Amino acid sequence: MLVLPLALAACATPRESCLSSVGREGRVLDALIAQTRGNVMRGYAIEEREELRTSRQLCRYRTDEGAIARRFCDRTVVEELRVPVTIDIEEEKVKLDQLLQRRERVARVQAEARAQCVARYPE
Repeated sequence: MLVLPLALAACATPRESCLSSVGREGRVLDALIAQTRGNVMRGYAIEEREELRTSRQLCRYRTDEGAIARRFCDRTVVEELRVPVTIDIEEEKVKLDQLLQRRERVARVQAEARAQCVARYPE
């Protein structure tokens, strides 16, 4: 799965690579804005945590004679949990306003950078 994005990136033209790198900060800000808006609307945040659990399973193993046998064994399983977390809604609103202002500034800078990419790498 990890090889596919690398293979596709290798196929990108210099213009596409330039445009993609220009948009990176905007995409991060868009994700943060969406997350903060969701927090304000819900009234709480959702935190993702990983929890280790032990699971008893039927496992295969090779005996001293070389035969395959089965027995129960413990396996550690990583579970991803989504946990509600208390937030200060007023602080979240202030953070959202700051993110939106920053997004506007970044959009102006990105528009200029995109124009430079197009000028540098015409199709």
